[in-house]
Amino acid sequence: MYKRSEGFFKGYQDINLFFQIWDNPNARGTVIINHGQGEHSESYHRLIKAFENDQWSFYGWDLRGHGRSEGRRGYVAQFDDYCKDYKIFLDMVLKNEKVKQGPVILFCHSMGALIELKTLLRNPDTRCDGIVVSSPLLGVSVPVPVYKSKGAVILNSLLPTITMGNELTNDMLTRDPDVIREFEQDALRHNRISPGAFLGFLESFEYVLPRANEIKKPALFVIAENDPVVSSLETKKFYDKLGSQKKEIYIYPEAKHEVVNDIMRTTVFADIKKFLDGFLESK
Repeated sequence: MYKRSEGFFKGYQDINLFFQIWDNPNARGTVIINHGQGEHSESYHRLIKAFENDQWSFYGWDLRGHGRSEGRRGYVAQFDDYCKDYKIFLDMVLKNEKVKQGPVILFCHSMGALIELKTLLRNPDTRCDGIVVSSPLLGVSVPVPVYKSKGAVILNSLLPTITMGNELTNDMLTRDPDVIREFEQDALRHNRISPGAFLGFLESFEYVLPRANEIKKPALFVIAENDPVVSSLETKKFYDKLGSQKKEIYIYPEAKHEVVNDIMRTTVFADIKKFLDGFLESK
């Protein structure tokens, strides 16, 4: 059984950011979760529960403007503020003596993957033994209305704190009706996004996509074959150019965006477990 604890840490510009720990007393390694846009760290309770009898502890945090962290829902002045917050969180976790004793795996999903990849590219000396990348935001599938895409620059100048709907619906995230009901009742989830975040996506794509070969960490990618939210094609291109000597990709037919919350999640958990077990065997 995990021993769960929670707290707050100071992110970039002293914003209060929420984090939680699922500490396994038998853990030999640590997984650090970086969630996606509109969700929060608790959204991964199924993944964490699936590893309860394994030898991993989990850390998660809520991005600014998400979950139990401070900030207007969905608002960020600059996309890189997320990256700065994430680096602060990583540094905090990696100082923990128990964490230092075993392998560290960075798990990221969707926008959280874009944040993670950009942060790792800018900080290549960050200590981690491998990455698990779920449905990364490296391009979009969902159509963005022209008035929003063209107006983002103007809004970011005139009304930078405004937030808009992100065009996503819960049935684009999962095929599991129980999970959809959970999402509908989850007061911590939202569907807002600021112009600064949207423009940051585009700028970050230009930074991250050409640098795939600079990512050298062992990597596992788990993605939907035809993701209705992010571009599966761009993900496959990025994976093909990845500089990791050890890399694997699992592509799930018919899956929706959140593969760890879709109806075939036990298969995804097994694929992730196989990847993670390799790091414990090597220690």
